[in-house]
Formats: sequence, C-alpha cells, structure tokens
Amino acid sequence: MLIVAGKGYVDPEEREAFVAGFEAAQRRARTEPGCLDYVVAADPVEPGRVNVYERWESREHLAAHLARTARELQPSPVVLSMEITQYEIDASGPFSA
Repeated sequence: MLIVAGKGYVDPEEREAFVAGFEAAQRRARTEPGCLDYVVAADPVEPGRVNVYERWESREHLAAHLARTARELQPSPVVLSMEITQYEIDASGPFSA
C-alpha cells in the first residue's frame, strides 16, 4: 500500500477556488482501480494551507493514476509551495488506543 500525504500553500483568498478546482479530479480518482482514498482539503487552522491525502493499493495503481492525470490542467490559483511525501506501507491494521 502507498500513502501520499502532504501540504501546500496558496493565497488564502484563493484557497476556496483551489480546493473547488480539485472536486471533479477527486471524484474521478476515487473510482480508479486501486484508489482507496483521495482528498484535497482546506486546512481548518492555517488560512492558506491545503492538505493532500491519497491511499493506493500499489505503486502500479498510483503510476497509472499519474499517467492519466498528467495531461489535466491544474486549478487556476497559483501554488506558493508544496511538500508531498510518499510512504510505502507493508502492514496495517485497525487503530487501537
């Protein structure tokens, strides 16, 4: 399993438009083979921050997704910075406190 997670920053006044620009892409990604979760969302604490979280069954599924979306236009607000990390997970289970 792969998890892709991170954060990006846009102008706080343009964040709503930026997140809205990803709605159709999120809906499509969630129907793709191997996609377990996919979200781009406004951070509730930092005004210009956007959080990214994706979970894929395999590296191959993520690669296929990236190949399909490489030609898509990005939402119009400019990304000021982006920090995304990919995690490879070899075991997981229910959370217990």
